This record gives sequence, structure tokens and C-alpha cells, in this order.
Amino acid sequence: MKLNLFASLLAASTLAVGALAIGSHPSSAQMDTYFCGKSKDGVPTTYARTATGKRVAVIRWQQRTSKLTPEARCQTVSAKFQKAYEEGLLNYLTWGIQDGQKVVCSVRQYGDTCREGYMLFTLLDKKDDPTKVAQDVMNGAYAASGPVVQSEDGSPQYYYDMNQFLREAPTEE
Repeated sequence: MKLNLFASLLAASTLAVGALAIGSHPSSAQMDTYFCGKSKDGVPTTYARTATGKRVAVIRWQQRTSKLTPEARCQTVSAKFQKAYEEGLLNYLTWGIQDGQKVVCSVRQYGDTCREGYMLFTLLDKKDDPTKVAQDVMNGAYAASGPVVQSEDGSPQYYYDMNQFLREAPTEE
């Protein structure tokens, strides 16, 4: 009888501890620095979580592509931002050409090209100016200091400082 009572108490204790352990660990999405969420007006948005736990809107995904909805593009690109961040390749945003397409990419250091970095997303329209797109992402206020680097095609290469952006951009609760 005492053995059955002890076994029942042990089983109940194990279940309670297991439930506490499961409940106390946030999901991986809650722990990611970069994630997809909805803005107050319902727009899929790539967010960055600051060290204080607040979130900064990085990209609002409003335009539908022929292949992806704004929600799907938000999920895909947010995961790329997170991977670049985890690999230490998200210090600056810049642009380049990969497989004949204009891309916005992240790089570790000022002066690196997209070949040394990580491609975050392609531009939808061949007429899109990648420098303007990267600048729009960074709200135009966070260009890195130093000389403008000449790109492979002779046009100016701009670098946008993600760390400064996260320090100075407005946050949401």
C-alpha cells in the first residue's frame, strides 16, 4: 500500500516538474533576435529584439511577389536575418549582384562584399535601386562612416550599420 502511494506521489511529482520545465522555457521564436510578427496595423514585419526585450521594426512586408505572400516572405527573410546574426554576419547591410539578381545582404565588416556575407533577400523589380532599398530598410539615417567603397560595377557601395540602427531606432513594446 505504501509502495503504491509512493509510486503515485512520484509520478505526480514527475508530471508537475515536467510541466514546470516545459512552461518555463520560452519557444525558440520568443528567443530569436530576428523574427516575423504583425505590426499594430496587421502588416507582416521583420522585427529585431533589443537587449532590453523591446522590438524594432526592420522591414514591413507589404508587396506580394509572384511566388510568396507578404507573410511567407516575412517568415523566410526573418529566418535569414536570424541565421546571419547567429553567424556574426549581420553588422552591416549592403547590396550586390548574385546569380544576375540584385540582392540586399549582410556582411561582417565595412568593405566586405556580398560574396563574404549572407544574402538576405532579392529585389523584386530589376528597376529597384538596391542602395535605396537598403537605405529605406535603415530609414536612411544609419549609414556607416568612412569613404564610400567602389562596387564591382563602378557604382558607389554603401554600408548601413545594423548595430547603430538597433541602438537608435524607435522601439515597440
